[in-house]
Amino acid sequence: MKKYLAVDLGGTAIKYGVITEDLQFVMKDKVPSRCDSWELFLEDLKKIYDEHGEGCEGMAISMPGVIDRRKGFAHTGGAYKWVKQMPVAINLQEALGIPVTICNDAKAAALAEIGFGNLKDIRNAVAIILGTGIGGAIVINWNLVDGSHYSSGEFSFLREDVREREKGSDFFAFTNGVMGLKNAIKEASGLENIDGLEAFRLIKEEGNEQVLQGVKDFCWYLAFHIYNLQAVLDADRFVIGGGISNEPMFIDLVKEAVEKKFATALAPAIPMPEIMVCKYQSDANLIGAVYNFQQIMEDAA
Repeated sequence: MKKYLAVDLGGTAIKYGVITEDLQFVMKDKVPSRCDSWELFLEDLKKIYDEHGEGCEGMAISMPGVIDRRKGFAHTGGAYKWVKQMPVAINLQEALGIPVTICNDAKAAALAEIGFGNLKDIRNAVAIILGTGIGGAIVINWNLVDGSHYSSGEFSFLREDVREREKGSDFFAFTNGVMGLKNAIKEASGLENIDGLEAFRLIKEEGNEQVLQGVKDFCWYLAFHIYNLQAVLDADRFVIGGGISNEPMFIDLVKEAVEKKFATALAPAIPMPEIMVCKYQSDANLIGAVYNFQQIMEDAA
C-alpha cells in the first residue's frame, strides 16, 4: 500500500505525518516552526524526511501563501517571509531527492473535502475555513479553482459595505475571524476575550443567553457572506471548517442564520445552498496535501 509523508507548515508549528492511501496515519507529530530562513526550513524538513520518509512516495506539503500548486511555485509564503517568487517544490526535490508538492493551506483543507470528504462528487461548492482570517476554496464543475493569480478563495478580504469603514471593520476577516467572534460576544454580553470553546461552555453549562446572542450575531454575519458568495457562484453546497466548526451547535446556528438570510432576502430567486461541516478538521491540511500530491503525480504520469 502506498504511503505519503505529509507536512503542514504553520507559523508556530510544523505538523507532519505518514499517511497511507486509505487515509490511515502510520504516525503523526509536530515540531516548533523556524520561519526565519531557507536553511532552517530545509534543515527541519530534511530531519523529518530522514526520520519518517523511508518507503514514502514523496513529500506532500501544505503551507501558507500564494501558491501555484501545479508548478510547485510559491509567490509568497505567509509566516515564511523569505519566500518570495520561489520554486519551493523543485528546490526541495533537489535537496531531498524525492518528489515534492506544495499547496496553499486553506486550499489543502478544501482538497481534503474534495478528494475524500463532504465535497466529494459535488459539482459546484465552496469551502470556508474560519480561523484568524478566512481561508477557503471554490469548486466549479468538480475542479478546484486556483485563479489566474492563485489567490482564489482569499475570503478574508470580502467587504460587506460599499462605504469605506475605518480600519476595514467590514472585512470578512474582521467580522468572522477569531477576533470577530470575540467582538460579537463582547457587544452582546459585555464579556471580553471569550473564544469559541468558552462561549459554548457558557451557553451549555450556564445557559448564558447574552453569549448565545453574540454567537448568533457572528453566525448572521457569516450568513451574509454566504449569501453574497452564493449570488455569484450558485453552489450546491458550502462546507464550514476551522476550530469552531468542531462544535455541532455552531453548525446548527449557522444553518439557522443562513435559512433566515435567504428567507428574508430581497432576491428570493437565489437558491439556498446546503450547509455542512467539513469532514476533516485538525488533519485536513495533511490529508488535503496528500490528495494534491496524488493529483499532481497523476497528471504528470
